[in-house]
Amino acid sequence: MNALSRPHSAALILSTALISSVLAAALPSMTLAETPGASSNTVIGPNVMLADGAEALMRGDWARGVQLTQMGLTFAISQQDRASGLANLCAGFAALKQYQRALEHCDKSLELESDNWRTWQNRAAANLGLGKVEDSLRDIQRGLQINPDSDSLQKTLAIARAQEKLQQERMRHLLES
Repeated sequence: MNALSRPHSAALILSTALISSVLAAALPSMTLAETPGASSNTVIGPNVMLADGAEALMRGDWARGVQLTQMGLTFAISQQDRASGLANLCAGFAALKQYQRALEHCDKSLELESDNWRTWQNRAAANLGLGKVEDSLRDIQRGLQINPDSDSLQKTLAIARAQEKLQQERMRHLLES
């Protein structure tokens, strides 16, 4: 059986995409090199907890990253920083396999700033974790509209299409039996 047929395997593969997403979000110089003009804001500046939370997420210390980011969001911060912090929470909760919580944070982030392709990337990962392949594909397409050159969105797209194919195969087998 293909490794992608198990939701946890897909989640593990997506962890790489999430790490890439958080890393690039925390290092805007990398973002600018990859995506001139595309929004991919992150927390840079006076809110130390948000910055430390992003660093913890980059290291794969998901629980600590989530904790620090939540604390950082309690301070009065700009709308842009708030949106980026919420997107980072989405990535952290998705990596912790708390997909519904991840979606809630992505949705809040997108309410504040809908043109951050990394938030769409994180939302797609959370939807994949919940088995919502069609929703994930829509999120990926929205992200690709903002940043058509994103390698991480392309990787997530490949994972989502593989999941979609598996779902179709399962449905076909159910109908045949």
